[in-house]
Amino acid sequence: MNRKLPYLLSAIAAVLLFLSSNAGYSQDKDSVRHKAQVEEALSKMSVRQKVAQLFIVELSRDPSPATRAFQDSLVGYYGLGNVILMEGSIKHFLARLDELNSLAQVPIMVAVDGEWGAAMRFPEYLPYPRQAQLSRIEKDGEKLMYKMGRNVGRELKDVNVLVNYAPVADVSKYYTRSGALRTLSDDPRQVSEWTTAYMKGMQDEGIYACGKHYPGHGGTTADSHFELPVILNSKAYMDTVDLCPFQNLIDNGVEMIMLAHISVPEIDPSGIPMSISPILINDVLKGEQGFKGVVITDAIVMAGLTNENRTPVEAALAVYKAGSDMLLMPDEPVKCIEALTRAVESGELPMEELDNKVRKVLMLKARAGYLEKDFSPHVKNLDHKIAAARRRDFRLIKKMRRLMKKSTKPYPDLKPRGGDVTLIFDKAGK
Repeated sequence: MNRKLPYLLSAIAAVLLFLSSNAGYSQDKDSVRHKAQVEEALSKMSVRQKVAQLFIVELSRDPSPATRAFQDSLVGYYGLGNVILMEGSIKHFLARLDELNSLAQVPIMVAVDGEWGAAMRFPEYLPYPRQAQLSRIEKDGEKLMYKMGRNVGRELKDVNVLVNYAPVADVSKYYTRSGALRTLSDDPRQVSEWTTAYMKGMQDEGIYACGKHYPGHGGTTADSHFELPVILNSKAYMDTVDLCPFQNLIDNGVEMIMLAHISVPEIDPSGIPMSISPILINDVLKGEQGFKGVVITDAIVMAGLTNENRTPVEAALAVYKAGSDMLLMPDEPVKCIEALTRAVESGELPMEELDNKVRKVLMLKARAGYLEKDFSPHVKNLDHKIAAARRRDFRLIKKMRRLMKKSTKPYPDLKPRGGDVTLIFDKAGK
């Protein structure tokens, strides 16, 4: 045996150990830096400003002088942390965001519902086919969904939109219901695999994806914008159908989960909306499914939450107490912020709980560079970025439509599917 071999092996091992330890140190250092940024930002906030970091308010596309003054106050005085953009020109929105960010202590995090791309909200972009249409593609569907996620992620990142409330992970049971085109399929395997591919594409571009509408909105014909839908499926059925796509998203690192305003008595016998059910949020989502990310409500102005005579303030308090980290589109946001602030200051709600929720939101901003001292939310070269996004989208949309046209796959059966089923695939979606 070569006498030098043991020394050579030891030297190689030492080098590998050094490299691995330094690689780990670099990652840890980055994480420590973000944590330090979060703690520094948190330490400078009043209770009211902490509470306001949890709210997402719609930004009007053409605000009146009174609305502009109200928005200025929300950001400059209350410390509003987040906005959602609905339909309107992205150019107009960005001009208004520049004004609001000049008043903000911490840069504003911007979100959209961009299920089929930025075009769902902004006319400057090209629309992708709807999810139910895409499900007919028979070849390389997952790869195409991933590419779509990358393209959508890039066009949103170009305009400092950091959060996309997508993908829709509902497993369609009724294809005649309102909004059926938003869902991919009645096959939980396909929904699981394709939504995960779309999520990965967006998150690989630095966009925070959000699986919705948890625990699954596909089993009802009712619209939670106007009433509280009731789903009578058993927990065993939901475990093997509705919850499977969410489990796959969670296992693959989805950043956010959005709670639905639906009642599922087999999960929570009280019949309350799932968005205010501690049983669902703590026992099922965080416990059984192991989700550790950001929990967000569907819009808390929706009748599915408020139709039991809950005031806007009562609705906000209910979703907060149940376990949501972020509160989407409250009615009367000032009253809601003030009510939560009083509840924390009086000791009704623990300060530690508030701080932990705010840390989650600030960490999203820190990881995106928003807490860096030299960060600027101003978007440059917008026309060039839009033109490049349209070219990318055009090529992929053209390919998708060609494959959809060639498809021999029929649209899913319109008849409802009900009752318990046997385990279709394991919770990881394999």
